[in-house]
Amino acid sequence: MKKLGSRNCIRFWLIVLALSPCAVAQSIQITNVEELYRAVNNSSNAGATLVLAPGTYMLSASDANNVPRPKGGRIELEPDMSLVGLEGNRDAVVISAFNLPDSSFPSNDVNGVATGPNAAVRMGLGHNSLEWLTVRDARFGQANIDSGLQSLDPGTAFIRIAHIASTGSARGLNVLNFGPQTSGQTIEADIVDSYFFANNFGIAEGVRFGNFQGTRGSTVNVRMSGNLLWGQQQGRLIVDNTAIDSTVSVISTGNRFYGNGAGTIIAGGLTQGPNRADGNTINFEAHGEEFVRNTGETDFDHGGLVVLGIDNASDAEGGGSNNTVNIRLWGCRMLNNNTSDFTAIGARSLPSGDPSLNQNNHVMIEIHGSGKSQPVKIFTDSIPAVPSYGNSVTVN
Repeated sequence: MKKLGSRNCIRFWLIVLALSPCAVAQSIQITNVEELYRAVNNSSNAGATLVLAPGTYMLSASDANNVPRPKGGRIELEPDMSLVGLEGNRDAVVISAFNLPDSSFPSNDVNGVATGPNAAVRMGLGHNSLEWLTVRDARFGQANIDSGLQSLDPGTAFIRIAHIASTGSARGLNVLNFGPQTSGQTIEADIVDSYFFANNFGIAEGVRFGNFQGTRGSTVNVRMSGNLLWGQQQGRLIVDNTAIDSTVSVISTGNRFYGNGAGTIIAGGLTQGPNRADGNTINFEAHGEEFVRNTGETDFDHGGLVVLGIDNASDAEGGGSNNTVNIRLWGCRMLNNNTSDFTAIGARSLPSGDPSLNQNNHVMIEIHGSGKSQPVKIFTDSIPAVPSYGNSVTVN
C-alpha cells in the first residue's frame, strides 16, 4: 500500500470530513405545515436547519384525517435543530398556534410529574435556534416559545432567538429551569433584535427568565440585545421562584421597554406558598436600555425597573433569606413610568405575612450615567419598614 505524504494525508482527511454527515448541517426546505411536522418529528433530522418558505403554518392537534399529531401538535425541536424563515423579513413566515386546544399544553407528564410551562415551539436540546419568523397565538399555552426541553437532556442547553416576533400568548418567551429535575442544569440564551408584544393572555409577560419550583444549584445566563418589548403587563420578568442556591445572569444592551405595566421586574427570590427561596443570586447588567412610558394596566408592580431582593407573597409561610440582586446600569434612560422609574426593595412581605421569614436579602446597585434623564426613584430596605431583619438596598 502506497504511503501518503503529509500534504496528501491532510487532503485525505479534509475530504473525509467534508463527506461526513456531521461535517455540514443538513438543510431541509419546508413549504407547508405537513412538511414541517414530518421534519421536526423525525429524530434522524437532529442537527438539521429547517428553512421555511413564506406563508402561514397553522398548527393543529390532529391532521386532516383526524389522526392525533405527536406532542399535541406542538413544534419540539430535535437536538441541534434550527428553524429559519425569510432573512430580512420576520413577518413573511408565521407559525400560528391559534387552533391548538388546551389539551395540547399539558403541565404534567404521563406519570403526573410536573414538567412546568408548555409552549407552541419548544427548544432546549443541545444547540437550538429560531430566526427570522413570527410565532403567535398560543392562547392556551404558557408561552409561544420556551426552552423547556432541556429537562430531557441534563447538562447545558444553548438557545438562540434572533429577529423573531412573538405575540398573542400568555408570554412571548420562557427561559426557565423548572422543578427539581432541572437541578444543576444550565441554560445559555441569546436573544437578539426580536419583538415581544401584546402577549395578554393570563399573566401577560413579554419574556421570563429564571429558576423555578424547587430547582437547586441551577443557572440561567442570558445575553439580550436590541429587542423591543411593549403592550404587556410585564415586559420582562427575571426571578428565582422558590429556587435554592440558583443563579440568573443577564447582560442586556440596547433593549427598549415601553407601554407595559412594568418594564422589567427582577426578584432574587419569590414565594407564593409554603416553599422558600434561599441563597439565590441575580446579576443584571444593562447598557443603553430604555424604560419609557410604562404606564399600562397590571395586576403586579408598576414602573420602569422594579427590583426586589425577596418578594414573599405568602400570608404566613414561605419567605426567603440570603438572596442577592446585583444591578449595574450604564447610560439607561428611565422616564415617564407609572409610580416610579426605578424601584428597589430589599425584602417585601404582605401585610398579613411574617416579615421575620425574610432575612439578609440584599439589592446592590451601581448607576453609571443617567441616560439623559432624571428618573424617579424609590429605594427602601424593607416593607414593612421595621424591623429590617438585615435586608438592605445599597446604591453606589
